Amino acid sequence: DRDALVKAVSARAAEMGLAAFIGEQWRQLHQCFLGVKLEACLPAELLAPIGLRDACSQAMADDEPARSSKLHEDVSSKLTRMGIAHVNELCVPGLGYYVNIAILPEAGTSGADADGAALARRAATAKYAGIVIEVDGPSRY
Repeated sequence: DRDALVKAVSARAAEMGLAAFIGEQWRQLHQCFLGVKLEACLPAELLAPIGLRDACSQAMADDEPARSSKLHEDVSSKLTRMGIAHVNELCVPGLGYYVNIAILPEAGTSGADADGAALARRAATAKYAGIVIEVDGPSRY
């Protein structure tokens, strides 16, 4: 029974305590909890105690996104020339996963033109339009 397994994993992780885990393990727990939450439509509070959920989610958000490929940079450059506001390597709030390009609903400087610090601030608070572009190429899938 999936629900019983998830509750057992959650209870064991909570019992072990936050200090028992390292970065990769936090990300694995986050992926486990998120997958079950999305597939089973279970409320997050049934999956794990809030401190554990927060630590797992933060570990995903703190993980550095993959370096942008040349193809990704080309796509971003074209969007900028078309006047389409976007952010590169947006960490999607609540999920912790990075998307290559997130289209923004408001006009303004796109991710391709922003300096690194401004981009990081904008990506952290961006309200994206629900449109993302994942750039696939010979070395990415």
